[in-house]
Amino acid sequence: MSIDALAIDVEKALDSVDEWLNSYVTQPHEQLGRSGAVCPFVAPARRAGAVETVVRLLGPAAGLPLIKEVIRCGLEEFERFEWRTPNPSLRALIIALPDLPPEALGLLDEAHAQVKTDSVERGLMIGQFHPACEEPAVRNPAFRVSRSPVPLVAVRAMAVHDILFLGERADWFAQYHRRFGERYRSESNGIGPLLTTLYHKALALHGPGGGPGAADVVVPTAPPSPGKGTE
Repeated sequence: MSIDALAIDVEKALDSVDEWLNSYVTQPHEQLGRSGAVCPFVAPARRAGAVETVVRLLGPAAGLPLIKEVIRCGLEEFERFEWRTPNPSLRALIIALPDLPPEALGLLDEAHAQVKTDSVERGLMIGQFHPACEEPAVRNPAFRVSRSPVPLVAVRAMAVHDILFLGERADWFAQYHRRFGERYRSESNGIGPLLTTLYHKALALHGPGGGPGAADVVVPTAPPSPGKGTE
């Protein structure tokens, strides 16, 4: 491949990701099962200049070890990046993998699953997106919400709404609880009822440190207002 062709491929990938963010991720979708954008945090993050997109070419012999290493390097890059915004909750790094062939898209799903624990331990979240991704929307399991025209991985800081994704395993929940558990002890925490329910369910199942037990469960006397939720 010539340098000119490589430059065109990279530029095309960046343009495709940008169009996907504009026309899909920051827009509402009738199959989401809720109002608002597919990801309500991306538009303000982009306005703040906090979304960075990079392209990583895997080459013709891309396999699971290489894809995992690219994602792990992305975690390091996210932590070292000189961000333009001082607000860490807005920062997102998108790693586009435009030369990952269709027959290898399942490797991206597998790599995501194997690196997720590493990211959670750092207080980071990763998400995989590609044209055949089977990840369902939280409120509509029939909707495949994580499809994108270019295979990619998104890296961002863990947020309070990530109880949606971290309550199923004790080790993941322990990391979430360490960062956000104190917020649930206040009745005026601004956290919506869905997240509150999921948090207390996980706390009862795993305990605050990742082991079984419900001794530290704090049940609010009244549910937070739905209008203040982060769902």
